[in-house]
Amino acid sequence: MVLDAHAATLRPRRAVDSAIAVRFSPSLVWACLVDPVLIDGWLAHVLVDDAVGGRFAVVWPTGEPHVADWFGTIVEIEPSRRLVVSFAPHTRLVFEIEAGRTDARSSLVRVRHESFLTAAEERALHAFWHERLDNLRELLRGRPVEFHPPQRS
Repeated sequence: MVLDAHAATLRPRRAVDSAIAVRFSPSLVWACLVDPVLIDGWLAHVLVDDAVGGRFAVVWPTGEPHVADWFGTIVEIEPSRRLVVSFAPHTRLVFEIEAGRTDARSSLVRVRHESFLTAAEERALHAFWHERLDNLRELLRGRPVEFHPPQRS
């Protein structure tokens, strides 16, 4: 086996977990994961076929730090509870919604982003999902995010 000292180091498989509590029922939160109009108000422009084997194509707003749009497949779906999307061959997103323990009109929303990541990419994803989950909370409060292209000076 020959090793190239100049080859890129392998990135370890990492999972970035984020969560947010919202004062909305799991069914309302679920709609924000599978309804393209609602997803556009907190994540990005997404084309969704909400069934196992369906597409989950993410078109990122202009100015986002993503190299390319993402084209995934729904591999698991439990309405109002769990959505798992595979962006083959390396990335997987898991969205989970849990009803509030003391109030059925509230929810805990979890996102797990699994991929091969450097430490810097892992930190960036933590910040990214924190911001996007805050956007979800704002959408649920009636204030969707309007993504704008960066201003040129």
